[in-house]
Amino acid sequence: MNWEEYIQIWDTSWIQLADIRQHVIRRQRKQQHLLPASSFIFVVQGQGTIWLDGVRHPLERFFILHAGKGSTIKLEAGHEDVTYYYILYRGSIHTKASKAILKAYHINNPFQLQYACKPHAPVVLYRHMESMYEEWNRRQIKERFQAKIQFYQFVHTLVDQLQLQGVAPKDTDVVEQIVQYIHQRYHEPISLESMAEVWNYSIQHLSKQFKRRTGRSPIEYVIQTRIAKAKELLIQTDATVQEIAINVGYSDVFYFTRLFKKQVGSTPIQYKNKAKTGLVVSDSPWQEFLSSMGKNTSACYIDYDNHYRIKGEGDTLMLQGTKKTIGVTLMLVLTLLLAACGNGNTSSNNHPLAESTQNTPSNQAIEQTGLRKIATVMGDVNVPANPERVVVDWDLGPVLAVGVTPVGASNTQLEYSQFLKPFLDETVQDIGAEGSISFEKVVELAPDIIITWNKDAYSNYSKIAPTVVFDTSQYATIQEEITAMGEILDREEEAKQFVADFEKRKIAAREKIKNAIARDATISIVDYITVDKFLMVIGDMGERGGRAAYDILGMKPTPKVQSEIIDKEMSRVEVSWETVNDYVGDYVIILTVKDKKPPKLPATWTSLDAVKNNRIIEIDMEKYFAADSYSSLLQAEDIADKISKLVSTK
Repeated sequence: MNWEEYIQIWDTSWIQLADIRQHVIRRQRKQQHLLPASSFIFVVQGQGTIWLDGVRHPLERFFILHAGKGSTIKLEAGHEDVTYYYILYRGSIHTKASKAILKAYHINNPFQLQYACKPHAPVVLYRHMESMYEEWNRRQIKERFQAKIQFYQFVHTLVDQLQLQGVAPKDTDVVEQIVQYIHQRYHEPISLESMAEVWNYSIQHLSKQFKRRTGRSPIEYVIQTRIAKAKELLIQTDATVQEIAINVGYSDVFYFTRLFKKQVGSTPIQYKNKAKTGLVVSDSPWQEFLSSMGKNTSACYIDYDNHYRIKGEGDTLMLQGTKKTIGVTLMLVLTLLLAACGNGNTSSNNHPLAESTQNTPSNQAIEQTGLRKIATVMGDVNVPANPERVVVDWDLGPVLAVGVTPVGASNTQLEYSQFLKPFLDETVQDIGAEGSISFEKVVELAPDIIITWNKDAYSNYSKIAPTVVFDTSQYATIQEEITAMGEILDREEEAKQFVADFEKRKIAAREKIKNAIARDATISIVDYITVDKFLMVIGDMGERGGRAAYDILGMKPTPKVQSEIIDKEMSRVEVSWETVNDYVGDYVIILTVKDKKPPKLPATWTSLDAVKNNRIIEIDMEKYFAADSYSSLLQAEDIADKISKLVSTK
């Protein structure tokens, strides 16, 4: 970055002064700062030593240093006292800036650049600094505005001098930039694809560099940052778990709770209770994130954001267990790249084994290479015959239904598809959570074929292996879904067997209900445990048992559920407690969450006929989160059993 570009970015950015202080370090004493924002340090008296992220600089009169948020500054006075000014500010680019400036900002954020020097004409800078400090500490709006004006003059004068002296800023490396990007946007959707696009790197390169430096993938770091912030909010505020989940980037409070427990070892409520009693300990499979990021520090100026700072210490130890898999990954990526170069064509699915649409091989040629051509929503794709190594990021149930155990699946499905657990074994590898799949992990698994629901991820997946977008909206029935998966995975016979068995089991489950309740009885599915101040009513699509109850079991919804949810093709709606009588039927299925007490229910609920007559069927959210075809069948059988038992006990 040149200084002219630097000033252009400042000119198109929003700047906020956070604090201006004057510090004195007594001789032979030390101070340390873990910067909560971008900062200038301007020494006006004394000598000593200063370390910026471990890099040593001589500290002398009129020495100026700039560093970004999260940097560690250590100062040590020599044989005389050291006096310095300390400016903290925050800067962010305006979204309406030109594309060139936005690109320059994302490549080299000027508010994160590091530079240090002794200017040739420091007295002018000192006058700006002294005026700025005096105006700021009068603490009046007008004077603070004047301080901001002085701050701009200080920066302009400094850049002029640095440009004349030929001082070049030290570019923050990509990993540090990603860390800062995550800290600023942890509450927003973050994916490897979006980060790779910002820095114009391939996903594989970006992930490799980040993991080499930190010992973890970018998405793992996102998750840990969010969990660390959630811990802070749990301890320091009375925010509800749902409010905290949304604040740290998770719209589904149930998913957030499960993820929190996996990372920390306890639920958010359990963690909060432990904190109140002083019993919070590092009981997580991960090292306690806050302490590990800020260990061995004694900051003079600190906020919780900066505990997320990654240090280089311990990188070798963290990477010891990853050398083998990194080697395998690199070998596989190299193989794919060589194959792609040798192919000479851009394929229809970006995979080196697939031909371009302009040079489509004959069916005989495909058979000779062990490939099959199948039609998908993304066009024709050449896939292996009888694939053995399958990776699936969502539709785990249909894959298992045709007799295939995948080598990798998303942990969203592994954790929440509880009814499928008996059909899985420990060999299935976790490829990351839905929305933050680890592409490097997928590469390591060397799949024969990838099954995804996500059209946006298709391009990246297809660079690794033949990829099929499995769009369930294309199939009218569960039977069609399973038949399609059988064709994709070359398991047509297994698919036929499952479909035949499905029909028998569906009829048996419906007979159980038919013998237990009246044919015209209505049923509703509701959730008041994962939401606040209202009732969630479930339709016939999506998770939470809707597909199982209405589609497979053929149960009758109330007229309001039919017209307001099912007919409008909505998965669920949120209704006020005053209107629950319009939605709740003769029987009601209620979702529960382990270890979570239901809210105090109003009279409009307790006065319902279904509630007063105990026509309530409770189902576990953990088991009913998934909505795939196989899980839905197992859920339907479970509901039928529960209704049968409910009636038989009366």
